[in-house]
Amino acid sequence: MTMLVQPAPLPEELDRGYLGRIMRVNGYKHLKEMTDSMAAHLGHAGASRRELTVHALLSQMAGMSEVQFAQRHTTLPLRRGITSYHPEVAHGSEGEGTALNYTAMQKTYHAAYYCKDCVTADIRFHGVSYWRRDHQIPGQLWCPKHRIPLSFVSTGDPLLHSPTQFVGSGESIPYVWTEEALQNGYVQRFLDLAATFYDQPKPFSVALIVPMLNDLGRSLGFKTNPGQSKGDLISDRLRDLFPHHWLDAVFHGILEKEPGTFLHQIDGVMYLRTSASSVTAYLLVLTVLFGSADEAINALLNACSDDETRAVRRSRRVHNLPDDNTLIDLYVEALGAHSEVMKKLEFPTHTVRKALLGLGLPTLSDADDPEAIGRVVGLRAFYLRRLSFSASAEVAGLSERKFEGLLRMCGPNLPKCLKRMNPKNSVRPRARKAKQVLSVQLAATVEPVQ
Repeated sequence: MTMLVQPAPLPEELDRGYLGRIMRVNGYKHLKEMTDSMAAHLGHAGASRRELTVHALLSQMAGMSEVQFAQRHTTLPLRRGITSYHPEVAHGSEGEGTALNYTAMQKTYHAAYYCKDCVTADIRFHGVSYWRRDHQIPGQLWCPKHRIPLSFVSTGDPLLHSPTQFVGSGESIPYVWTEEALQNGYVQRFLDLAATFYDQPKPFSVALIVPMLNDLGRSLGFKTNPGQSKGDLISDRLRDLFPHHWLDAVFHGILEKEPGTFLHQIDGVMYLRTSASSVTAYLLVLTVLFGSADEAINALLNACSDDETRAVRRSRRVHNLPDDNTLIDLYVEALGAHSEVMKKLEFPTHTVRKALLGLGLPTLSDADDPEAIGRVVGLRAFYLRRLSFSASAEVAGLSERKFEGLLRMCGPNLPKCLKRMNPKNSVRPRARKAKQVLSVQLAATVEPVQ
């Protein structure tokens, strides 16, 4: 019987990247040999991939059900987030619509994205680097954690290799593209909405959401069918609202069409009762029709739920986060580590990160980040010691560009939190992991507050 090393998947590790890591750990170079060995190791020797998909094999290697693995480690919940094909079937599940299992793992990507700073931090913390699912969201041009442009590889099958292999050789997204997108509220709303799809156990039905989109689009003055004489085209509005470099990367057809002409893959979202286009098209339209990602997701839930389920889902999504003062207290206890706050709340990563960033509280002291201490030192210098921008960036050990990006995430709550994190002032218990890694260094950086 074939015996393999079964590494656990890392947080948000992409399925194909996980497969590549299993191959490297066990010394395999060819995919077929690896999958055959996994099948034998799991007691399914001789089973074909039609009988036992790679998705099923990886789920068992990870010790998860196929539904759990699909929702935590594949892009399926986003790619299939809005569909007219078996919308009642949960992502990754068996039964009716079992063919969905064969597409749970996306076999090819136009490009694979990674963050150079994440690679460094992962090696330091986990001993290996890995491919993150949130870096593969369409339009995610920068790392949400480090706020630097992502790098990418667009040849071969890079996900089967370690991201470390491509540091220094991969291409980087131009900084100016990232800057344009970071400053555009519609881009952020799009990304927030895309991230929420990873929380959904099954897709939204096109047939159920189209009437809602049609009514709302008409009320906002958009043309909702090709024969309508008055109104604006939402495809034209998208061209006006989003940065063109970003839009070119996400949905190029919008820039190619002539103004005033219907683009059915976009404009058809509001009237076609079968899938008009990719989920990206629906996300773009939803971003314009609604004022926030939460409004959009709640509208989708309402359209696809009965009254009882609708009330439960809305309650779970909107009302369970603590109030702002409690979030601030948790942030201080965790010494600014978003990851520690997430552990305490057991909420999806993007939900907690969004709430903290909305309070002007960036992540400061994640233990797996080599720049964590520098960020704290620089921010204390800037806000508490009143040093200049350049001097603060210098003592932080960060480039002025990086320090500027950090300051843009900060709000008026941060200086108060920094004062409370001073070991001489704080009487609150610290998060254990953050305390072990950072308390000594933080104590050494404390300066008297004037």
